[in-house]
Formats: sequence, C-alpha cells, structure tokens
Amino acid sequence: MFYEVRIYNAKRKLKKILSSQELSRRYWKKIKDQDMGLNPGQSKIKSLSAEMRRKLDAQTPEFLPH
Repeated sequence: MFYEVRIYNAKRKLKKILSSQELSRRYWKKIKDQDMGLNPGQSKIKSLSAEMRRKLDAQTPEFLPH
C-alpha cells in the first residue's frame, strides 16, 4: 500500500503529486525489471578465470557435479 506523495520545490510550491496507483505501478515495474536482470543475455555473462573457478569450487564443493 502506497500513500500519495507531494513533491515541493525549494520555494515550497507544489511541484508534483504522485498518486498511490502511480507509485505502485513504478514499484512493480522496478521489481519486474530487476527480475529480468537476474537472467542476463549471453553478452552480459562474464567468464571466470581458472583460478577464480578453483576458489569457488573449493568454497562450495556440494555444487560440483559427481
């Protein structure tokens, strides 16, 4: 639940009012966009160096294939 937000300028004059519906829409859009970032495209995946891979494998051996 969001409450209406009033934005004022430096002279304390009302600049903008954000309705609860608009705030809700912005919030859920941001959440959706962040979720999309959890599964990046091929161009955004960085390869690990062999040394870094060994360190990660040593920290989490239960994830290694058997």
